[in-house]
Amino acid sequence: MSKLVVVIGATGLQGGSVLKTLYASAKYKLRAISRNPDSCIAKNMSEAYPGVEWMTADMNDLLSLRKAFAGADIVFGMTNFFEQDILAKVAKGDMDAEFTQGKNIVDAAIAEGVESLIYSGLDSMKQLSDGKYTDVVHFEGKYKIEEYLLTKAHCIKGYVIYLGSYMQNYTNPNFTRISIDDMQTIEFAFPYSPTTLLPLVDPASDTGPVVEYILDHPSDCLGFPIEVSGGYYEAQEMAAAYSKVTGKPARYVQTSYESAGSEDFIQMFKGISEFGLFGGRSEFIDRNKKMDYKFVTPTQFWKSEMWAGPSK
Repeated sequence: MSKLVVVIGATGLQGGSVLKTLYASAKYKLRAISRNPDSCIAKNMSEAYPGVEWMTADMNDLLSLRKAFAGADIVFGMTNFFEQDILAKVAKGDMDAEFTQGKNIVDAAIAEGVESLIYSGLDSMKQLSDGKYTDVVHFEGKYKIEEYLLTKAHCIKGYVIYLGSYMQNYTNPNFTRISIDDMQTIEFAFPYSPTTLLPLVDPASDTGPVVEYILDHPSDCLGFPIEVSGGYYEAQEMAAAYSKVTGKPARYVQTSYESAGSEDFIQMFKGISEFGLFGGRSEFIDRNKKMDYKFVTPTQFWKSEMWAGPSK
C-alpha cells in the first residue's frame, strides 16, 4: 500500500516542487496543504495533479495540523519567516514566532503517529560565525526547530534539508535596478563582493528531487542536514548568465551592507560573506553525483524564468 505524504506549502516554491516530483514518481498518496485551497493557484494545481487531496491548515493551531496529518506516514514541513503573521509577531518582540509554528508541526506529526518528518531549515549563523553574528532571526528560528525535531528522535524520524541561496533573489525588486548611467543596463545589486561563493538553488525545481532522494535513501540521510544546491557560484555569475541568455546588458554591483535594511539582513549578508552559506561545506556536491537529477544552473534558470526585468 502506498504511503501517504503530506506536503506543507504545496503552492509555494519548495512545497510545489515536492508535490510535482512525488506526483511524477507515482509511488505515494499525496495530501497538499495550503492556507487557501480555494485560491486560483491551488485550483490550477489541483487540476494539474488529479488524485491529490487538498486541505487547509493553520501553522499556529496544533489541532488544525493534527487534522491535516491524520493517517499520514511522511510529512514535508516548512515555515516561512516572511509571512505577515510571523513578521507582525516578531515586530512586537516575539522572536520565537517561527519556532512556535515549527514546534507545532513536530508535535502534531508525533501526535498523529507520523513515521518521518522532513523539515526545511537553515544553519545557525550564530554557530557558523562562532558568536559574531547572533541576530539573523530567520536563520536561528529554523535551526531551533531542527534542534527540537532531533530531540524527538525516539518518537519520529527527523530529516532536515538546507536550501541554498535562491536564484529567484536575482529577480527581487529590492536587488535589481536599471543603471542610471545609460537607463538600459540591468544591475543586480547585493552587499556580497562579486566573487563571493554562493550555493545557488532553484527551489521550484531542485527541492523535490532531493526530498525524493531522502525518501529513497532514508538511512543514508538521517542525522545530518542535506544541503540543496547544485554547487557554488560566484555572486556575479548570475548577472553574466542573464546577459548570455537574453542578450541584454547586465552587471553585478556590490552595495553596502547597510543598504540591506534590517539588522537581520545586515548580519546575514556579513555572515555569508565571511563564513559562507552552508559554512563552506562541499560534501553535498559529491552526494549530488549519486542522484539521478541534474541541478538547475544559472543559465538554465534564466532560460526558463519569464522575468521582464526591473521596472524603470
